[in-house]
Amino acid sequence: MTSPDGKVPSGAYVGTSAANNVANLQTVSWAGIQQATVANMLGSFSGVSDVSQSMSGTNATSSASAGAAASGSGTAGSTAAAAQNTAAANSASIIALQPPPPAPGTPGVSFGDNFNRATLGTDYNLIKSGQVADLVIVNNQAELDPNGGSSSAGAAIALSTTVLQTDNQSVSLVMGAANNAATVATGLFLRASPQLATYAYAWIYSNKISIGAGTRSGGTNTYNDWTSTTSVTVNPGDTVTFTAVGSNYQLLLNNSPVLGFSDANGTVPAGPGYRSVGFGCSYSPSSNFSFAVDSLTAGDQQPATATGTGWSLVRGSTVGRTQPAGSLMRLNGVFDTVRQAGNVTVVNLGAGQVQINRAGWYLITATFNFANLDYAMRTELWSAPSVGGSWVMLRAGAVGLPYDVDADSNPYPNSQCTAGSFVVYLPKGAIVAPGLSTHTSNSLTGPFICFDGALLNWV
Repeated sequence: MTSPDGKVPSGAYVGTSAANNVANLQTVSWAGIQQATVANMLGSFSGVSDVSQSMSGTNATSSASAGAAASGSGTAGSTAAAAQNTAAANSASIIALQPPPPAPGTPGVSFGDNFNRATLGTDYNLIKSGQVADLVIVNNQAELDPNGGSSSAGAAIALSTTVLQTDNQSVSLVMGAANNAATVATGLFLRASPQLATYAYAWIYSNKISIGAGTRSGGTNTYNDWTSTTSVTVNPGDTVTFTAVGSNYQLLLNNSPVLGFSDANGTVPAGPGYRSVGFGCSYSPSSNFSFAVDSLTAGDQQPATATGTGWSLVRGSTVGRTQPAGSLMRLNGVFDTVRQAGNVTVVNLGAGQVQINRAGWYLITATFNFANLDYAMRTELWSAPSVGGSWVMLRAGAVGLPYDVDADSNPYPNSQCTAGSFVVYLPKGAIVAPGLSTHTSNSLTGPFICFDGALLNWV
């Protein structure tokens, strides 16, 4: 984000009252460029009026002047284009730093911080665990003071003094300088008590992310991971988002789901008094420092409002759920999140059982992902006439290939997923649920397991 000549004037990115602020840049217009160019051309031709000059000399001078004018016009055009591009880039960057506001008419607050100042200031309460340095701002990024005398493993956690208003919360950060991020983590915290007695956390390394429930007692933080993954690579500039909606927690890397967990037992308290959010940086001996934080946004997150008739059930948790081997198997305890439910009744969330309240033709899709390979799997759709009625299989998807073979012609299982889509007529009161046929006892893992349905037309 620079001016067209590649320089950044003093005060360009501070308050709008500053003379050099980007909002006060001189307007570049084609009318001004045209006037300046015409003036230059008239000046260039002024020497032609000398009647003692030879015609050939006049022609040469005129040609050179016209070339200079054309060159000047091209330069002016390039400068105008550069100014327009710079303004657009500045506008996009400023917009990107603003957190999304709560939906109109709903409770909630949101805030953002780009750390474009000299010190962290009074907007955060600093809570430490271990003998670590303070959080400071270096090159507009928040990190542990590299010269601050950290002497033992620990973390400095900054809870914002802006407290959210609901239990559905989201906090995001853009990763800054990597430092020693493969060995120590930068954290996100939500549903925290003001003194960090209880909280949900996400710890981010360059090669690992974990989420879990934490407590603090006697100046020591304790972290109990729910789930983690090492199948990630986190770089400076990446965006990490941690959300809590109902009992479901989700971690996204660059808007792609990476981890999820359903805290059905409520190990992290919610409600008034548990609505603080923040971030933290860590240190370990041998002068290892975690990622710096380039920017932070947080706010209350409102669940989506259902429209129309249909449903969307998912397993957000990346903790595996064992699925026994066998054919014609319905599910149990698999789904943990109702993303949408409009004009239907979710009878049994874990089993994916949905009751139809409006008769009609429905498009229904189910997808399943497993931790280990299997073969000849099949996705099924089951139905019962009412709650407690007898189940029958309505539809069966395609059966996967029986085996692949390796270089030595030895067969081996070839797939970790199965899916099916079906169009069926369902009467009012009917119950539908997904089913599976597998050959190997396996573990179903989120976050991409889903059971979705939508009404196409009705009677």
